[in-house]
Amino acid sequence: MRHFLLVPAALLFVAATKAPPPPPKMPAKAVSKPQAAKTPMPAPVPMPVAVPRAQQLNRIDGLFARWNRPTTPGCALEVAEGGQPIALRAYGSADLEHVTPIHANTVFEAGSVSKQFTAAAILLLVEEGKLRLDDDVRKYVPELPARDEPIQIRHLLNHTSGLRDWGAVAELAGWPRGTAAYGMDDALAIIARQKQLNFRPGAEYSYSNSGYTLAALIVSRVSGMSFPRFTAEKIFRPLGMASTGWRDDFRRVLPGRAIAYSAKGVVYEQDMPFESAYGNGGLLTTVGDLTRWSEALLAGRIGRNVAAELQQRGVLNDGVAIQYARGLVVTRFAGLPEISHAGSTAGYRAWLAFYPSRRMSVALLCSSADANAPDLGRAVASILLGPTPAPPRQADVGVPATVGQVAGLYLDAHDQPLTIVDDKGKLRIAGGGALFPLSSDRFRMGDDSELSLAAPGELSMTTPDGRARFRRIPPISGLVIADYAGRYSSEEVGAAYRVIAGDNEIRLRLENRPQIELRAKPIGPDLFEARGAMVRFRRNAAGKIDALAISIPRAFDVRFNRIE
Repeated sequence: MRHFLLVPAALLFVAATKAPPPPPKMPAKAVSKPQAAKTPMPAPVPMPVAVPRAQQLNRIDGLFARWNRPTTPGCALEVAEGGQPIALRAYGSADLEHVTPIHANTVFEAGSVSKQFTAAAILLLVEEGKLRLDDDVRKYVPELPARDEPIQIRHLLNHTSGLRDWGAVAELAGWPRGTAAYGMDDALAIIARQKQLNFRPGAEYSYSNSGYTLAALIVSRVSGMSFPRFTAEKIFRPLGMASTGWRDDFRRVLPGRAIAYSAKGVVYEQDMPFESAYGNGGLLTTVGDLTRWSEALLAGRIGRNVAAELQQRGVLNDGVAIQYARGLVVTRFAGLPEISHAGSTAGYRAWLAFYPSRRMSVALLCSSADANAPDLGRAVASILLGPTPAPPRQADVGVPATVGQVAGLYLDAHDQPLTIVDDKGKLRIAGGGALFPLSSDRFRMGDDSELSLAAPGELSMTTPDGRARFRRIPPISGLVIADYAGRYSSEEVGAAYRVIAGDNEIRLRLENRPQIELRAKPIGPDLFEARGAMVRFRRNAAGKIDALAISIPRAFDVRFNRIE
């Protein structure tokens, strides 16, 4: 049963608040390593440049200076190389009310870093012959709707299932995660109501927590024991991860846990994950336990071949390999192979990465929502890995004549927007980075993505997660705002919206929660935009509006039928 929390209801699509100014600084803490020594591993590759360790640690401390205070939340960090800790640091307070300092053995929530443990549990059952990765998910979760093209277990693990993210659907119902105490039954009910998918299974990549919530449920049903017990017996205890478990009951008191916080104005407020769903997240752990896990991955000490299987990148139906593997992202950083995952739940932030060629791992856990864990973790890695040669890259050319024709608002097949801005003759993606011209019709995005002109008004984007085509939104003509007014309901969401016509805008008011209202402006024929959500009205063969569809990240084309 879902319990509603007595906290202010979050509006849909709310922007992050500004971080408070830092109070007086306190000295950084170098902390001793708790618990047993780790299994010896092969010696690492020597660093390219010999930099004194003290100097490296000082530079690392500088990265965390804003959180290295008794009046701020903070982070714990451990870096190991060749099986030995080379940096073990702690910053800030675990509890601002009691000014309890963070230590190396402080427990945090790891967010989506949890997914690799869920994937490992599935792979252990595969090794035991109890399931197969190409099994239909409905074999174990018959509550899901039957489909012409089955969703396979492998699709759950690399985010190619097409399942809408259950948290995104809950947001459309007016109860985003953090405003209601969702449990596993609630998450399953939301997923099972989805008759439509974001796309055909295996056709595309779209990050979805639904896949990993279902994976945890499958582990429980196949093994005959609870998911927390299975992972404890098969993974945590054998690897000596004595401080690791799951948040399967958010009410449970956990000594030594850091409270999570978000900035609100010039102060911090608590921002805890009040839910009991897990598998997609919910791992409670320490940097030391994450280091033990990383070393087991580097040494291949999980099952017979689970460590290698976790790192198998997903492959789409068209044969394109994506960078997401099974709870891990396989890519490169600073010229080296990097295997990593980030985590974000409520005010917790996490980052876990390892660099096989250097036998190095970086475990970072933070209790402040304003800590960008991937950026911080990679900055730490850069300091300790030392300079590496940059990969060869095609040279940029001068500004092509087509720049002025490219800028504008585009949508992909799922109404996901892409806005390209002409900034004094140079193109950039709104909210993102610059586009560097490679030719008259090709542009580089970062180091591993490209954008090209496929046809007039059409763009083709190639990224490590696949290909997508975007089309420019056609101009508006003959718009009659009053035509869109009415009541629209969705069984998949379990909610209804009242659309109210205004002066060159519509307002989408959520029934039963009238304080939640989206104001949407027209941006194309039958198309409106509201705080990042695309609202497209659908017409029947007679040209009459009979439905609207809302598309947000991780939940595409969610239909609401018009109620006469």
